[in-house]
Amino acid sequence: MSKPNDDFYLALIDDKTFWQSLAVIGFIIAIVIIQGNATLLYVTFKDPRKSIRVLPPVLLITNLSASDFLLGLLNVFLVALRDAYRSSLVHMPFVEVFKAVMYTVLSATLFVSSYSIIALSFTCYVAISRPVEYKSIITRRRLKIYIAVLWLISIVMCGIPVTSSIPERVYTLIYLHTHASLPAILLTVIYVKISRALARRTRQLQHDRYDSIASHALVLERKMLIAIIIVLTLFFITYIPQYVTLHLLYFCKACQQSITFHKIDVALSRFLYINSAINPFIYAWRIPKYRRAFYDCLQSFFGKGKVTARRGSVVLLASRRQSVLPPSAGEGLVIVCRSKKRAPSEQSVLSQNCGR
Repeated sequence: MSKPNDDFYLALIDDKTFWQSLAVIGFIIAIVIIQGNATLLYVTFKDPRKSIRVLPPVLLITNLSASDFLLGLLNVFLVALRDAYRSSLVHMPFVEVFKAVMYTVLSATLFVSSYSIIALSFTCYVAISRPVEYKSIITRRRLKIYIAVLWLISIVMCGIPVTSSIPERVYTLIYLHTHASLPAILLTVIYVKISRALARRTRQLQHDRYDSIASHALVLERKMLIAIIIVLTLFFITYIPQYVTLHLLYFCKACQQSITFHKIDVALSRFLYINSAINPFIYAWRIPKYRRAFYDCLQSFFGKGKVTARRGSVVLLASRRQSVLPPSAGEGLVIVCRSKKRAPSEQSVLSQNCGR
């Protein structure tokens, strides 16, 4: 009979090199996650020019960064520490307590992270398909309510194993579908719709003889297609391996008795952390406004100058046949079109903040 503080996988796998490698990789990933997301949160709240907070999707990016930071601090680091104990073939003290903390944080933060990415993708779709109504649909109040509900659902889901008599196998399968299957389907559908909406708008601009605008839109379409491929690829690479191994663990008897399978299962479980390490670079640091805010924070920190916010920091320049397109679709797509038959006051403005 096993003791409460016994480590099941340590009893099963006594390969020091295996655990040593996982510990080193785990500490590296933990440092990247904690440092990257802590810096992003600091820059967002400091924001010397006050140019980031005005964008509604920044709430989702901040929420994503906060969940990833908690994951790195209270899960990835502790998992790496446990692997370091395992590399010496020593049981980690109070392993059951740490396991409860790690699994609770993992379940809650991965749920929040996945659905924050889905919400960011949806805001991007709304900005492209319904640009005129974007500001009335994507409001800070609605996003705050969405984030609060998201955390509430994640906390309730974490309490299911403790407060109910649902078998572990059933809960794990529910977990897999809420954290992997559903987000994968939603992300794929949303990004297909984004691609179609952007292609449709480009054709419309070409048809209306806005050649210069259409050429910019085509460039943006290619950039967005690359970003879509990156986001979906990362999601599937990080979630699908664990999705497959957990199903095999419960439905394949031969796998349950294979030490090699358990080694693969443990190694692939670390793939879940890659997304949290890369998210700040995908959703924030590639956006010029975030980079400018970061440089401003550095200058302020080293006392090289004080950056103050200026009114009208975001300017839309409109001309009869021109558009202003920032280099990154994440910062914002601004297309200002004016029909020859319309007065200047009736010009239509497409302004989006995809925040990918």
